[in-house]
Amino acid sequence: MSTKIILKRNLFDEILLKPAKCYDKLCIVSGFATPSMVAYHFSAIKDKLDRDDTEVNLIIGMTPSSKISKTHHENFVKLSTATKLLFKCSYININKTPIHSKLYTWLKGNKPQVAFVTSANYTVTAFKGNQDEIASECDPEKAFGYYNSVIPSSIFCRHDEAEDLVVDNIAGRNFTQELSDGEQLSLIADRNSVKLPLYIVGKNAIHTTAGLNWGQRFGREPNQAYIPIPMAIAKSDFFPPLGVPFSVLTDDNIPFVCVRAQPKTKGGKIGFAIETPGNNSELGEYFRRKLGLQPDVFVKLEDLDRYGNRYVTFTKINEDEYYMQFPPNEN
Repeated sequence: MSTKIILKRNLFDEILLKPAKCYDKLCIVSGFATPSMVAYHFSAIKDKLDRDDTEVNLIIGMTPSSKISKTHHENFVKLSTATKLLFKCSYININKTPIHSKLYTWLKGNKPQVAFVTSANYTVTAFKGNQDEIASECDPEKAFGYYNSVIPSSIFCRHDEAEDLVVDNIAGRNFTQELSDGEQLSLIADRNSVKLPLYIVGKNAIHTTAGLNWGQRFGREPNQAYIPIPMAIAKSDFFPPLGVPFSVLTDDNIPFVCVRAQPKTKGGKIGFAIETPGNNSELGEYFRRKLGLQPDVFVKLEDLDRYGNRYVTFTKINEDEYYMQFPPNEN
């Protein structure tokens, strides 16, 4: 068995991608983890290997002491119920010893094949960010034995008692400050919030085949939608870089894993936008529900005005978590 050190530049490919060519299940014990990493990982396996049969079982170890944010918890629950993903997530329970280990074990037919011990948590920051990390192969049988040994101390994220491990990182924050007209399309540094228009401001019109109506084209799923990002905000570092997912929780407690992207219309790529990469219809379905519309219908500017809001506000909780507000009667 090789004992070579795997350096940061090869970490994602060597630990999370290449083994998926040969093996079908990954069992992870990680001190910390994020839903955005789950989305990023599954997307990479699908896009680069054209596989959708990979199973990922994750145990998050530091929850007894650090707990888990409401934003991440709601998204882990959502991902664990997604029909297109073979994903399970558990937390080390409140009365158990916290686990700071990071261990990745690949299996084929439930038999361990290769394993890695590493400094990298199962997060996009650890695997793709600027901080340095290393890893090395280890004995897969012993690694899988360690994984199985911590299962009795864990609790499935969808279990009622998992709520004891969730900390509300939204409650108590002031998200209701009014933005002046001049601030609406710019970064509000002191409040760490941006207000994004859901319509074409200069034309005072709704997008016909973009924005909330991105899917209103022949041959497309009509609920497909994205939130446009004005260039002034796109050029800032408010949102993560292109293609890097992040967790979102709405003011009515709906979780999304989103990504900053460049959507395509009939004329090609236009500007920058917030999408839901797992299913591009999620945002369209959400906004149609909020506006009291039937699924699939064309969203009109009058629908936004009847609801009373042409903007959606994002507040940055940290580098990976955002709070999204779309309250009525805010125009």
